[in-house]
Amino acid sequence: MPEPYWPKTKGYVLSNLNDGQRFVRIRCPSCKRTHHYFPTDLIAVVGDVDVDSLMYRMKCGCGGSHVLDVTTVIPSGSEAVGLKIRRLVAIKVKRVPVWKDD
Repeated sequence: MPEPYWPKTKGYVLSNLNDGQRFVRIRCPSCKRTHHYFPTDLIAVVGDVDVDSLMYRMKCGCGGSHVLDVTTVIPSGSEAVGLKIRRLVAIKVKRVPVWKDD
């Protein structure tokens, strides 16, 4: 019987990016915005998921329903000089009261 077509390797999770100076670059194909994230910040928000699944989990602020381009980046010296990185400051949890009449 022939081998199946789908890939036989496991996904590349975000915790594998912590060993070096690697970043996750997320680019919106519609509005052309590009943001760089630390893998530890993304783990705190979405969990230790596969890097390729981030393109479906994250959304751009432009409101389009398109798939984001997600890549991992090891910036060289000249690229790292002016690189702006988005940092996670806090996670806000919205508290909504639910009332019941007795």
